[in-house]
Amino acid sequence: MGLKILLNPWLPGLLLALAAVPVAQGVVQMRTGQIWNQRITAHAVLGLPEAGQPPEALLARAAALDEKGDFEAALNLYKRLEEQPGHPYARLAAYNAATIYLRRAVAAGGPSADPQTIPLIELAKESYRNLLRQDPDQWDARYNLDRALRVIPEEDDEDAGGGNPPIGAERAPTTMRGFTLGLP
Repeated sequence: MGLKILLNPWLPGLLLALAAVPVAQGVVQMRTGQIWNQRITAHAVLGLPEAGQPPEALLARAAALDEKGDFEAALNLYKRLEEQPGHPYARLAAYNAATIYLRRAVAAGGPSADPQTIPLIELAKESYRNLLRQDPDQWDARYNLDRALRVIPEEDDEDAGGGNPPIGAERAPTTMRGFTLGLP
């Protein structure tokens, strides 16, 4: 009976149709990806509605807005991308937003030329630190944090006491006696 079912003429057609569905879906996804890649490289993502764009196109849209000089729109889009749970480009969006803050502050001349740049630098430092907490090996964020710290150095905590041991801390007794190395 089992051999009789395998010899039916409709069974190979059914198996072929079942195998063709995933292949067709893959072809459609690949073609859609190619279309979006062409739009991104042609800088045509700004002319399209934002809804329905893949994550790569949204990131390219934010970068194009930043390049065009529309910093507020770029920051808003980067923040939205950053706040989406499980977004594949959340860290990159956070890094780019922090870089916009730092670039704008440096372009304005820093805190010596414009005291209103201090919050921008502080936002950049906070964002870079958050990124480094998530991924300590992110050297671009580490470098830019160093640049931001050079513009506005951190104040030392005066309450720390300069390295005095905490009250009630254990002390290890030293049992090593002084010795000479044979020098006069």
